[in-house]
Amino acid sequence: MALKARLQKLEASSEAKKQLFLWLQHAKAAGGFVPYWEQELKGPLGPFEWLADEEVYFLWHLVNETNSMILKDAQANRDLRFFAHCALDGVLRQIAQPDRSGVFVPARRISELTERLGGYLYAKFKALLEESLSLAAAIDKVAETYLAGEDILFPDSRAVLNAETSDLRKTADVFGPLAEWLKVEPITVEGFTPDHPMVDAKATQLVNFSRAGALSRSGTRKQFIDALQRAWPELVAS
Repeated sequence: MALKARLQKLEASSEAKKQLFLWLQHAKAAGGFVPYWEQELKGPLGPFEWLADEEVYFLWHLVNETNSMILKDAQANRDLRFFAHCALDGVLRQIAQPDRSGVFVPARRISELTERLGGYLYAKFKALLEESLSLAAAIDKVAETYLAGEDILFPDSRAVLNAETSDLRKTADVFGPLAEWLKVEPITVEGFTPDHPMVDAKATQLVNFSRAGALSRSGTRKQFIDALQRAWPELVAS
């Protein structure tokens, strides 16, 4: 009897996951995360029975949290990238000037202040770039691991993420020569593969944060806190 009950539970969970995939494909066809939820919120909101499955509810939460995060942070990330670009451009023009072909070449002695400020700004931009690239790779890793490779992002959030990483890569290319002139570690835009430590850490954080959100509905208080602390280890010390 116990075996029959377990089999029925597995079948129900499998069916719920199929319904999740159908929902995701239908939702993405609306053209974007915002248009989809604008349409849904006009109501009436019907219950999704398949969300009763805990694992499927976690996956649904993961999809929604990830898309919401990308869109919510979009303007702040654009502003940061623009600020970093302008700051590095100011440093570049303190050091170099374009030659006849338009390529910047060193033209002035680099003062200690310029070297220190430039190194600081370059390191900050490097961290910003690595954070964006690792997040993009982590989202793909999560989709591969939990959603059989189905893109977790809606068209609008995917476009935002692609534009963000593309703009950061262009800035990295423009100011790449600064690394040698400032004697700092150069920026690397390749190598952010699924097994990269930063990618793995970011994917784990995305999963644990969404797991915590899902457990806030159906889990115990301890399960919720444990999942939240796995997502944000600094909470352990607070």
